[in-house]
Amino acid sequence: MKRGILLLIALVVVALWCFPAMGQATGQEDRLKALEDKIQALQNELEEVKKEAVQAKEAAQAKEAVQAKEAAEVTKETFQGKKVTPAYSFWKNDFFLSTEDEEFWMKIRGNLHFDTKFYGGNSANPTAFDIRRVRMDFQGMWYDYIYFRIQAEFADSPYIRNAWVDYKFRDWLHLRGGQMKPPFSTSWWTTDNNVNFMERGGGKPIYSGFDRGWWIWGDVLDNTLAWNISTWTGTGTEKDDPKGDINDYKDWVARLFYSPFKNQDDSVVQGLHLCVEGSLGKQTGRTKAFEGQGKGYSAAIRDDKYWTWVDGLTDETIDSRDRWGAELHYILGPLSMSSEYLVCKYSDIEYVADGGKVSADGNIVSWSTWVAYFLTGEQKRVSNFGWKYPSPKNDFDPVHFDGTGAWEVLARYTSTKTSKALFQRGILDGADRVDEYTLGLSWTWNPLIRWQFNYVHLSGRGILTGWVDKNNSNDPGTKRVDHEDMFGIRMIFKF
Repeated sequence: MKRGILLLIALVVVALWCFPAMGQATGQEDRLKALEDKIQALQNELEEVKKEAVQAKEAAQAKEAVQAKEAAEVTKETFQGKKVTPAYSFWKNDFFLSTEDEEFWMKIRGNLHFDTKFYGGNSANPTAFDIRRVRMDFQGMWYDYIYFRIQAEFADSPYIRNAWVDYKFRDWLHLRGGQMKPPFSTSWWTTDNNVNFMERGGGKPIYSGFDRGWWIWGDVLDNTLAWNISTWTGTGTEKDDPKGDINDYKDWVARLFYSPFKNQDDSVVQGLHLCVEGSLGKQTGRTKAFEGQGKGYSAAIRDDKYWTWVDGLTDETIDSRDRWGAELHYILGPLSMSSEYLVCKYSDIEYVADGGKVSADGNIVSWSTWVAYFLTGEQKRVSNFGWKYPSPKNDFDPVHFDGTGAWEVLARYTSTKTSKALFQRGILDGADRVDEYTLGLSWTWNPLIRWQFNYVHLSGRGILTGWVDKNNSNDPGTKRVDHEDMFGIRMIFKF
């Protein structure tokens, strides 16, 4: 019994000893289990983070790819993407855009001519302030052989003046097409910024005006001879005849401009230039540009007409209009001289009158000669394409009153004779002969500004002055006079 009690006590003691240890082991296992669960949870979260990071990276890469594609598309539209050659802008008496190798260039130009005119007491013309010309002009060269010009006139009634392309295959072979001046008369071919006087000594129809056509030309014999052959509508500009022509007939114009001593430096005959030219043109009747209603012959004084075409003739026809001319030009230092003899011949002008058919042939003959001298020593140039004014040796600065500019004195005489038969047959009305005397003074401040001062005297019985505007009851009206005097001032501003 005693032994049993002792054994029981021993078992109790052992149980009390072991149970806390077993409880402690169980707690440790639980803690380990909880820790493992936390680690597993962290691993799961880490996997999710990794997964999200991968997805974010893939999304970022996809976005970058899209952006790179868009950037590439944009780059294609930029200078860098197109791998273009840069164009440089600079000023050299004109505004230029040009590649460095000058294989592509363009000039952006313009000009304003502002006139002030005073007339003698017998004239119907009022004192006038007139915007004579306002033009924008784009000229250029591409691929080292394609030349072009687009010029618009904004004064009076706006229109396209020059619109042509010239292909330079060789120095001796150019092909030019579009709207421009046909190659007839050096005076007419001289650009308006370079004319000696406010108005030229001749006018249409002796001058060929502007026309549309094809022209081949070139320089040969060591650039001493320029040859020109061309064909034209004979009806004027696109504004005159928007349909292109009025019949199948065309004008043919040829011209030779010869500078035989051009390459003989320091020779007194180096500045001698000779020219011959001519045109043939069949037609069926009057053209708007040359013989249209209200048209007449105007030269030296823009507001006057030497004669006018008689309007309202019945069944009028014109068989042909031909021209020919000879020219002599000479330059020696500051001295320059020029003489042009030009003829326009009309054949078989017919119309029906009360007494039957009336027919007449007739010529318009202009002989114009001028001389000019630079007091400040500058020198003009002349070529197949007209006269060129020089820049002053010493610009004039009106702000600081410094420098002289270029001073030039000029004089011109022009005789214009028209066949009397054209007046006697009732085709023309006005003066069959007009003599023009002009004195001029030109003052060029710099390459952009030039002033012209002109005194003009016309002598001829029947010169038409003034004008009639059907839309303006206050117009000055017209008056025929035997002589006309004008003093004019022109400001030429070009850029």
